Amino acid sequence: MKALVFDGNLHLAELPIPVRKQGDVLIRIVKAGICNTDHEIVAGYMPGFTGVLGHEFIGVIEKADDKKFIGKRATAEINCGCGTCDYCKSGMERHCPHRTVIGIQGRDGAFAEYISVPAENAVVIPDSIPDLSAVFIEPLAAALEIKDQVPLENTKVLLVGDGKLGILIAHVLSTIQCETTVVGHHPETLNRIRKPGAAAIVSDEFQKTKFDVVIEASGNPDAFQLAVECTKPRGTLVLKSTFALSITFNPSPLVVNEITMVGSRCGRFSEAIRFLEMFKPDFSWMIAKEFGIKDGMEAFEYSKKAGILKVLLKM
Repeated sequence: MKALVFDGNLHLAELPIPVRKQGDVLIRIVKAGICNTDHEIVAGYMPGFTGVLGHEFIGVIEKADDKKFIGKRATAEINCGCGTCDYCKSGMERHCPHRTVIGIQGRDGAFAEYISVPAENAVVIPDSIPDLSAVFIEPLAAALEIKDQVPLENTKVLLVGDGKLGILIAHVLSTIQCETTVVGHHPETLNRIRKPGAAAIVSDEFQKTKFDVVIEASGNPDAFQLAVECTKPRGTLVLKSTFALSITFNPSPLVVNEITMVGSRCGRFSEAIRFLEMFKPDFSWMIAKEFGIKDGMEAFEYSKKAGILKVLLKM
């Protein structure tokens, strides 16, 4: 099978189809989305990772212990826990210290024609959700994770970032009773974000003020300082961005203003599916272009361009 592999260098490779172990399912990939995290891994975000990249995907189950799942459209929760530690036993596999993570840590990902994943990670996609919405399940789950971590009802929220994840977070915020302001760099995207009911401002025109909750999802290390400056005393700063490079900051404003800083990573796919079924958002406009896997290198380069939103690989 063809696969996009990172082993210190990113390249297209021919690999054998994964051999499904007992307890796993073999999924034929249909579409996979290129994420900013994939670019950060190539830049060094996860030292030591080698293998197939990609963690946002939809596909069809071709082999499984339970035959009723064969032929079902599916995706997979990306964190694969050990199943025996205290975190796993309490439903927190996402924080299992022994976990592997699809396409990110210790486990091959979805930029390939096939992937084998633990059956407990496989998530069947309801027929009511079209492919071009289903391919956003993983990042949408990450966006929804914020509301599980931080009270947002009846607050003033600043969202820093109008990229792929920022757009999904804006959609989530539009379903919550809060006053949302989005600041970003792309006027066309900001015009789209205004439609769900958020104020949207180009960064050059943004006048700093204080907010109850600030969500930093820009993917830009320089935005961290803005996020701190806009968080009110005893407010909450939510960090969504991941960076290959370290950032340097003075913690004094966090201490003096008693700001709570919350890291926010993966979310539950069940919540994303529920959101898609309930609100039926149209994310298809975010898809900039689709490439065949044989053109995976071209797709990866194209997705780096400024202003480009979601790029898909189709198998």
